[in-house]
Amino acid sequence: MRNKNIIFFSLFIFFFFGCSPEEKIFESTIPFRSLNSDQTGIDFSNSLEYKTKLNIIEYLYYYNGGGVSVGDINNDGLEDIYFSANLLPDRLYLNQGNLKFKDITVEAGLSIENSWSNGVNFEDVNLDGYLDIYVTKVSPISPKKSHNLLYVNNGDSTFTEMSSEFGLDFSGFSTQATFLDYDRDGDLDVYLLNHAIHTVRSYGTSEKRVESDSLSGDKFYENKLNEIEGKFVEVTRKANVYDSPLGYGLAITATDINDDGWLDIYVGNDFHENDYIYINNKDKTFSESIKKSIYHSTHFTMGIDVADLNSDGHQDIFTTDMMPYDPKIFLKSGGEDEDQVSRIKKEFGFEPQLARNHFHLNRGDGSFSEIALLTKTYATDWSWGVLLQDFDADGLNDIFITNGIAKRPNDLDYINYLSNVDFTKYNNSRQDEIKKKLIDEMPTLKIPNILFRNLGNLEFENINKSFVDKPSYSNGAAYADLDNDGDLDIVLNNLNSPSTILENLSENKNSHISITLKGDKNYPITRGSKIKIFSEENQWVRENIVTRGFQSSSSHKVYFGLGEIGQIDSIVVRWPDGLFQTEKNIAVNQELIINKRNEGKARKIFKEKSSEFSLNILPFKHKENGFYDYERERLIPERLSYEGPTGVVADFNNDGIEDVFIGGARYQSSKIFLGLKGLNFTPLEIPDFNRDSKYEDVDAATIDIDNDGDLDLYVVSGGSDLQELDENLMDRIYLNNGKGSFSRLPISLPQTNGSSVSVNDYNNDGYEDLFIGSRSIPGSYGLSPYSFILKNTKKNSFEIIMKERFGMVTDSQWADVDGDSNFDLIIVGDWMPITVVLNKGSDNFVNATDQLGLLNTNGLWNTVLVDDINSDGKIDILAGNSGSNFKWKPNKEKPVKIYLDDFDENLQLDPIIFYDFFGTYVPFASKDKLDKQLPYLKKKFPKYINFSNVNDIKSLTGKSEDKILETKSIYELRSTLFINNGEKFIGKPLPKEAQFSSIEDFFFLKDDITKLFYVGNFHQYVTELGISSANPGGILSDWDSSIENFNESKFLPLPMSVNARKILPIGENNFFVLTNDDYIYILSKD
Repeated sequence: MRNKNIIFFSLFIFFFFGCSPEEKIFESTIPFRSLNSDQTGIDFSNSLEYKTKLNIIEYLYYYNGGGVSVGDINNDGLEDIYFSANLLPDRLYLNQGNLKFKDITVEAGLSIENSWSNGVNFEDVNLDGYLDIYVTKVSPISPKKSHNLLYVNNGDSTFTEMSSEFGLDFSGFSTQATFLDYDRDGDLDVYLLNHAIHTVRSYGTSEKRVESDSLSGDKFYENKLNEIEGKFVEVTRKANVYDSPLGYGLAITATDINDDGWLDIYVGNDFHENDYIYINNKDKTFSESIKKSIYHSTHFTMGIDVADLNSDGHQDIFTTDMMPYDPKIFLKSGGEDEDQVSRIKKEFGFEPQLARNHFHLNRGDGSFSEIALLTKTYATDWSWGVLLQDFDADGLNDIFITNGIAKRPNDLDYINYLSNVDFTKYNNSRQDEIKKKLIDEMPTLKIPNILFRNLGNLEFENINKSFVDKPSYSNGAAYADLDNDGDLDIVLNNLNSPSTILENLSENKNSHISITLKGDKNYPITRGSKIKIFSEENQWVRENIVTRGFQSSSSHKVYFGLGEIGQIDSIVVRWPDGLFQTEKNIAVNQELIINKRNEGKARKIFKEKSSEFSLNILPFKHKENGFYDYERERLIPERLSYEGPTGVVADFNNDGIEDVFIGGARYQSSKIFLGLKGLNFTPLEIPDFNRDSKYEDVDAATIDIDNDGDLDLYVVSGGSDLQELDENLMDRIYLNNGKGSFSRLPISLPQTNGSSVSVNDYNNDGYEDLFIGSRSIPGSYGLSPYSFILKNTKKNSFEIIMKERFGMVTDSQWADVDGDSNFDLIIVGDWMPITVVLNKGSDNFVNATDQLGLLNTNGLWNTVLVDDINSDGKIDILAGNSGSNFKWKPNKEKPVKIYLDDFDENLQLDPIIFYDFFGTYVPFASKDKLDKQLPYLKKKFPKYINFSNVNDIKSLTGKSEDKILETKSIYELRSTLFINNGEKFIGKPLPKEAQFSSIEDFFFLKDDITKLFYVGNFHQYVTELGISSANPGGILSDWDSSIENFNESKFLPLPMSVNARKILPIGENNFFVLTNDDYIYILSKD
């Protein structure tokens, strides 16, 4: 059995990862002082050493550490502290004031046995006015008869253990509990979070969620203390809660996710299982709805907290993971799934996961935009607890994160070491020897905790310099105003070092208020209340929830930092039973008790975010053929085989009603839908479209090629799944018979991996001409294909006027940029600048990108729109980019670079990308990918620690930058408005909400109110780069000439899963939104 554990431990590693005691004052914008045990009286340390019978091989969460809980157990106004321990007794400390504490564990009647404790909660379980203590245990590795413990408060600072009498003596793999009144009956129910261990039952498809596991499955208990049962009753299945062997639950909190007044539950799972979002159905059941709320989540979720981080009145969610921020640690650590593994997990029914912190911004409609990359809070190393609170009382919630693990099993050199161990040498009598050897070889590294100060407008400052001097293994954390001086202190449970009290030394220049809620006899519960404070134009919101972070619970007082205000206009409380009350004209800088009174049913105290558009679906679903580019080109950052669909809105049959053409993917026929009255459509069968289904349609435009007065179609063919010049890459023209029926014109056209067509009579001869942009050379990512300017010969054919390698073109538009009455060409694409080609007449075109100030604008540009945005009579340029919510953070000083060369001289292009990662250039591709692409690197970098020193192309390949065949750069990833000042274009990044995701298309509406519509998201980046999914579309309005930008931003009511490609206006105030591998959505203004 023990030998099996060793082998299982090794297999799991392969699969999932392919302080000094003296006082210290931290210098920072939020000053803290670390207090030692002589100052506080707290001498607790969660000491954990190797044991033959119990270690990380026997129990995978051996180094997860303990939790901490704060609460006032004797109602003296001072919050006390409970620490949970793993191999030692837990400890309870009574707060005696002035940050002095007394260990009362024994005299309080608490157990001093050495059984494994994880999470701890202070809650008034029996509603007698005194806080009880609930401790979750890992019973299977603890002494016999071990189980979760409920210490009932006797009212005299002593406790009686009564878990069996209350029905809460669960025995299994417990992590933490959260208490909530899920049915509004006036008592606290319990969600018990448990965790799986690696067994055969832990693996498989998502269908295993319907299975039950008695030891590791989560449990839900309904409080029936005052009913005939007289205890808590397990109702897990009745409540629609999963209790399967798939769940590796490490984090939990209860919060009102959809703001309907009923508490919901967020569960954070480790490994392959998704996090759960349980929406309260208000009928004693939940609906798990993470797919509806969040597009992707943390892969190894370890901590969670909820608070309003952008001051919009909605609660945001932050979860922690384990992405390192140190470049060397990053390059030698396992993290993201390989693309193939990610695909398999999707086929198994799991939702996307990314191994980094997640910042889920609440959109106000039950869905969330994930923006940790934008806020630069995504990488904090091996992170556990997270606390979202206002530690400097400036009115903005900050982010505190605990860090460190005693043994790092995801170190890639260690994983390779495991793969080379000959386990056959160790027979049963030598099992202890091999286990100790495996554990001793596992790397150890302490990491400092991190504090992000909230600067407003989704800007955060990493001030972890405050903690750099004190690296640790910190796990559980809680906040409370331990000395009642008006600011929040922090308590840390550290592994193998003394626990920490961080005293907040803020000088209280800012105002604050601390609120204690008191229920009434009819409904004594306050947990889950929502409080909103108003002062002039300011507003703050918090929930009365205490289970936060990792295995911990924080202060029972609801603390608000209020900035510089001098008076509170009103406080509105929504109690958990749906009633509300208002307190007016409240003084700041006090501890306020609010006693419940009945002012009637709760109204909406927060402005609801609603859309002016309704959403419908056109009966056509774009279906990709499923080519996986990264299997042919290992080093690419994105898949170029998912470019469609395209579409065109026009009156094809001349009946006065607009119709729509929708292009298909390869092996999917394109469709014409004829418009009917009332925004209805009927499909029209086109035989030539069916015959041409082997082509992939990536762009299209109307053109009257034969000047017969009706609209013909030019359709661009593309797809990186073919070879260059494949016959199925040839573009097509379909002639319109005047009634909306089309037949293909048999002429020769460009035969490349196309991307864009733009139509214009550039030479003013009465016949429309074309620009055809090309996306890539299939199999040679990074090289620029030929694009073309085609002149209409007036004989149903075209002549190539210009053939140029502009770049990896994505979009184009004709416009008179220089005001000479000739239409010029604006081109955008990947790894290329905003390119302007001036039309000098007589088929003469000149590239003027440099002279117009656009030379160093290289980006991953997806779309371009040219118009007079600021109404000054000059043409401006709008360009959609990948956005700021992106792993790469380039600028002119530190661009992303791609080096194009045949580095191993095997006649194949090797596109190697470097980017700046927290101050150091690192290769984008992993060592594993590079070793496969360039086999000679295996000898050059035998270990990952050697590879972690690579910081430029020469240190990687031995070839200096000036010897590389071709180098391209990216300087800008923000979607940008380029204002024409008459001489040059000046870049103005669009507002932050428009940077949440890749923008794939624009529509500019200039009537009484200037509005810019955009759609986006891009799900086809490789896993190392992530998923662009935070904003499927929005509207920018309220143009402000003083800042030359838009002031107002709204989201379009599109599903978060949408991978939008185009927005096409139809009629008045209606739009088609074309989405990749999905339906065509219709937005209609209500």
